[in-house]
Amino acid sequence: MFVRSIEEIKGTSREVFAENKNWVSRRLLLKNDGMGFSFHETIIFAGTETHIWYKNHLEAVYCVEGEGEVETIADGKIYHILPGTLYALNEHDEHYLRAKQDMRLLCVFNPPVTGREVHQADGSYPACD
Repeated sequence: MFVRSIEEIKGTSREVFAENKNWVSRRLLLKNDGMGFSFHETIIFAGTETHIWYKNHLEAVYCVEGEGEVETIADGKIYHILPGTLYALNEHDEHYLRAKQDMRLLCVFNPPVTGREVHQADGSYPACD
């Protein structure tokens, strides 16, 4: 067993900032932890829009704080996100994530990420080895 806190992760290699400054991801569980999934706390900053397409991963996201929306690109459908809302990208859905307020999200990835991933030009993370 191991125990980690967000405070321990801040300022370490497990805290990853988007190059465009739209978000910060604090990665509590990673591939090398051997759990079969990764688990992150991600803050999406107010007033930002991020293009995301996890074509190599499945992701489930639970909002614990803030307000925003997800727009799926294939059909233009918009989903309002508030605390207590979960959305699951079960079909590798390409989407825009917009934050009206800072949003604190808890995210699970399968397969797990290694820890240093940032979005590529197409909105994806690289495929796992």
